[in-house]
Amino acid sequence: MSSPPKERTSSTSEGGVTWDPVLLDKSDEAIAQRRASRRRSSIYGTFNRVVVVAVDTSDHARKAFEWFVMNVWKSDDFVVLIHCPEAPKLPTFSFKSGIAPPIDEWWKILGEMNQNTKKLEEDYQTVCTLRKMKHKVRAEAMKNVGEGILKIASEENADLVVCGCKGAGESSSKSVKRGMVAEYISRYSSIPVLLVPSRVGE
Repeated sequence: MSSPPKERTSSTSEGGVTWDPVLLDKSDEAIAQRRASRRRSSIYGTFNRVVVVAVDTSDHARKAFEWFVMNVWKSDDFVVLIHCPEAPKLPTFSFKSGIAPPIDEWWKILGEMNQNTKKLEEDYQTVCTLRKMKHKVRAEAMKNVGEGILKIASEENADLVVCGCKGAGESSSKSVKRGMVAEYISRYSSIPVLLVPSRVGE
């Protein structure tokens, strides 16, 4: 006696690949339901997708942001610009030496970092405002930049992380460090990551 046919599960098979049946439902109603289920609201308005974009003072980050805006960004996205500068290296001293701590020098270094961060925020916010993008900026100094970006992405319930990465043949110390950040993000992120090479558009 043959066994009864199995009920259709939450997925279906096409050509050996198992797909979620919702993905294959192309009806306008199904598409509208999928979009409605993702919509969220905040003080910044209503949006479908939260995208975090890692930014810094480099041309690589600027190119990655420009490429995202021109090719990926949608008007119902909420964009979180994340700047995680490395904690500055402050001059060290020893109490045993009898030398007073270099407080003035510490304040100078911290002041310069804060000024650079403020200028960076203003530059990116200007573009976001002109493009009428729903956005906000989060800047936090982190010892591990990649870990900091993913931490903020998790706190913001992000759907996508956008990050610039070094191109082939780049070997400067900054490029290598940038590549390490991008590798960390792509390896440990639990959400989709879009890596934009530095030579995009060339």
